[in-house]
Amino acid sequence: MRYYLLGLGSNIQPDQHLARACSELAQRYQLLASSPVIATPTEGCGFHYPFRNQLALIATGLDATHLKQELLKLEADFGREPKSPERKHHDRTIDVDILVESNHAEDCLREPLQDRYYQAVMEQWPAAQTLKV
Repeated sequence: MRYYLLGLGSNIQPDQHLARACSELAQRYQLLASSPVIATPTEGCGFHYPFRNQLALIATGLDATHLKQELLKLEADFGREPKSPERKHHDRTIDVDILVESNHAEDCLREPLQDRYYQAVMEQWPAAQTLKV
């Protein structure tokens, strides 16, 4: 079993899309925990709406390559445009990234996160510090 900390983001109907994405993750994988959704500052140009971000901790038998392919399909199911260099500057219904992969769930929660918006989510998720998985 592999454990993954996923980063979710949306700036098109984010409350609806983030809730639906967590529901989909729970149906497809073992969803161990999810953070609160928080508003985060927009980074970069080309965005028209503010972002909301969330973290999710999952367990699955998939390796990172296969999980990423499934997450890209999930994004497409939500109407996200196909992967291209330009899409990172476009508004999005959902974005799901693998942030940390480990053999132990606790390690996923201890790993420092690179993106400020995900760091902000982790700071607002005190349960992550005491989560027993």
